[in-house]
Amino acid sequence: MTNHVPRLLKLAGPMILSTSAITLMQIVDAIVLSRHSSAAVAAIGPAGLAVILFQGFLFGTAGYAGTFVAHNHGRGDAAGVRKSAWLGIHTSLASGILALAVAWPIGQLFLLAGHTPDVAADEISYFTICMAGSLFPVLGSALAGWLSGIGRPAIVTAVTFFSFVINALLAWGLVLGVWGFPRLGITGAALATVSAQAVAAILYAAIFVVGRGCSDRSARRLDRVELGRFLKLAMPMGLRISGELLAWTLFLVVLGRLGTVELAASSIAFRINGMAFFPALGLGQAAGILVGHARGAGEDDEVPAIASQSLLVCEVWMLIMAVLFATCSAPLISVFAGHGPESARIVETGTLIMKFVAFYCLFDAANVMTGCVLSSAGDTNWVARTFVYSSAGFLLLLWLIDSFMPGLIAEWTLGTCFVLFTAVIWSLRFRSGAWRAIRVLHDSH
Repeated sequence: MTNHVPRLLKLAGPMILSTSAITLMQIVDAIVLSRHSSAAVAAIGPAGLAVILFQGFLFGTAGYAGTFVAHNHGRGDAAGVRKSAWLGIHTSLASGILALAVAWPIGQLFLLAGHTPDVAADEISYFTICMAGSLFPVLGSALAGWLSGIGRPAIVTAVTFFSFVINALLAWGLVLGVWGFPRLGITGAALATVSAQAVAAILYAAIFVVGRGCSDRSARRLDRVELGRFLKLAMPMGLRISGELLAWTLFLVVLGRLGTVELAASSIAFRINGMAFFPALGLGQAAGILVGHARGAGEDDEVPAIASQSLLVCEVWMLIMAVLFATCSAPLISVFAGHGPESARIVETGTLIMKFVAFYCLFDAANVMTGCVLSSAGDTNWVARTFVYSSAGFLLLLWLIDSFMPGLIAEWTLGTCFVLFTAVIWSLRFRSGAWRAIRVLHDSH
C-alpha cells in the first residue's frame, strides 16, 4: 500500500492556512472586540457564523473548481486545468453580485432573533459589511483551489499569511481607534476583514495573470454546457457547507435565547473550536486534492488508502486538541472574555461548554475527512441531500428542547450527538464504494 502521508502533509499546511483564514480573522476580531464591549463579543458569534453560512455556499460552489483542476491535473490535461479555473472565476463574479444585492435585507433578520437591541445592531453591522464584500473571499477561494489543484500550495500560504497580518493590524486600529483611525467597534472589525480579503483576492488574480491564466481565449470563454455540468456537482457542495453552517448558526441563535452570557460563552467556544476544526478541514481538502489526482489518473484503488491514512493523521490532531480543550478550557475562554462585569460568568459557562467541544472533536475528524473525500470523488449530490435530511432532524429536536426544556447542557448534548451521527453516515457511505461509479470529468484521455 502506497504511503500517501508525506504528500498529504506537504499539501496540508497551505490548505490549513487557507481554510483557517476567515476564522483566524474572526478570532483576531473577537480578541480585539473583547476590549471594546461584551455586546460586540456576543454579536460576532451569530453574525460571524451567518457570514460564513452565506459565503459558505458561494465559495463552496466556486471553490469546487479546485476539484476539477485536480482531476484534470491528474490526467495531464493543461487546457482542462485552465478551463476549470475559469469556471470558478465566472461563478465567483456572479456570486459577488448576488451577495451584494442581498446583504442588507438578510442582515435585518437579526432583529427577529430575540437578542438585546445593542447586540442585534452589532450583528447587523458586521454581517452586512462582510456579506457585501463576499466577492473577495469567493474569488480567492476559486483561485486558491486552482493553485492547490496544480500542486502550488506554498503560494496560498504566502498570500493567506499576508492578508491575515493586514486584518490584524486594521482590526486593532479600526475597532479601538488607535494609530489615528476612528473608533468604529464591530464595524471596524468587519471593514478590516473585508479589506484583508480584498488584498488576498487581488494578489491571487495577479498570480493567475502572471501564470498565463488569461492567455487562453477558449478557456476564458463562458461555456454554458460546461458551466452547467460544473454547477451540477459544485452547487451541492456549496449547499452542504451552507447547510451545516445554517444548522450551527441556528443552534447559536437558540442558545442566545438563554441569555447574553450563554451566547457569549458559546460564541467564544465556537471561535476556539475553529483552532481544531479548520486545520482538520485543511487536512480534508488536502486529502481531497490527492483523491482528485488519483481519480483523474484512473487510480481509484488508491483512494481508500488516501482516505484511511488521512483520517489517521486527522484523528491524531483532533485528539491533541481535545486534550487541550478539556484541560485548559478556562484559560482559553478567559482570553476572549474581556474584563467586564460578566467576564467571570462567561469563563465559568464557557469552561463547561468546552468539555462538549473536546468530546465531539474526536468524531469530527471522521465527519470532516470523509465528507471531503466523498465530495472530491464527485459524490456531492448524495452528501448534500443526506445532510439536508439530518440537519432538519437536528433542528427539529433543537426546537423541541428549546420549547419544552431549554437548557445549556441539553442543547449542547444534542449538538454533540449531531456531530457523531453525521460522522457515522459519511463513513458508511464511503465504505459502500458508491463513489466509484461517479465521473467528475466529462471524458477520459
